[in-house]
Amino acid sequence: MPVVFALLAAASFSALAITVTRGFRSNSLMTGLMVSLPVGAVVTGVFTLADPPAALTLRGILFFVAGGIVGEGVGRTAFIFAVRLIGPSTATPLQTATYPALALVGGWILLAEPVTVGRIVGALAIAGGITVLVRGQAAAHQSPAVRPSARAGRWAYLLPVLGGISFASSDLLRKLGMEETPHPAFGAVSGTITIILLWTVILALTPRLRATVRLEPGWQWFIPTGLLAGLGVLAVFRALEGGDVSVVGPIIMSQPLIVVFFSALFLRDLEKLTWRVVAGAALTVLGVVTLSVSG
Repeated sequence: MPVVFALLAAASFSALAITVTRGFRSNSLMTGLMVSLPVGAVVTGVFTLADPPAALTLRGILFFVAGGIVGEGVGRTAFIFAVRLIGPSTATPLQTATYPALALVGGWILLAEPVTVGRIVGALAIAGGITVLVRGQAAAHQSPAVRPSARAGRWAYLLPVLGGISFASSDLLRKLGMEETPHPAFGAVSGTITIILLWTVILALTPRLRATVRLEPGWQWFIPTGLLAGLGVLAVFRALEGGDVSVVGPIIMSQPLIVVFFSALFLRDLEKLTWRVVAGAALTVLGVVTLSVSG
């Protein structure tokens, strides 16, 4: 079952990248966050109310809150911004490439999970896939909706890397929280609510940032974004509940091939896919599969 939930999370986050791209055609990053985060909180909150936790520990709550800040706060924000700047077919694999090494090392240090030759080979395959993909995407003629702006420059490619670091760290914190309080829905909703409160305070103190929150045409795409994010986070917690971070984590990060497939179907007018992009995504997924099988 952990593998099934990990695959469900991968599919949810892959579809999320597509809805976010559509919503960003005329809306700001903060609009996307302030619409999608409450929707995700409602999804996770419904599951929590349907099956409330029998007992809570302070350590568990603190791990869940920290995981939410790092993952849904830093990681999700960095990823959504990266999707807007460089497109989902590039942002997702770059994020994926960063995750496995951190999950392996973190799982080994914090959770005593094994680091095997197969997992190292898988990580190297992912790195090779990313190299092919980025070169292919740089050569493609993308729509201005997903092309890095002159002001953004190459630093835009660091955003999904930051997302990968954040998500790996978040999953380690969530796994520690699940060992204290084994309740996936509560873990998911507590982290999401924390992020909503933090962003609310930031917007209240930053008028210039608050002014960017406007519901322009297409903002409705952020509603399914929130639904997918809520379901994806729930699936992550269910996967971590019964599996190792170093195994289910890379499966969750097997999003590039799904994103490329969705992009080919739904983003033909916004993003051009080349054979290098597809080959790089496939090699990335091959590395992820190798990591998973070695587990």
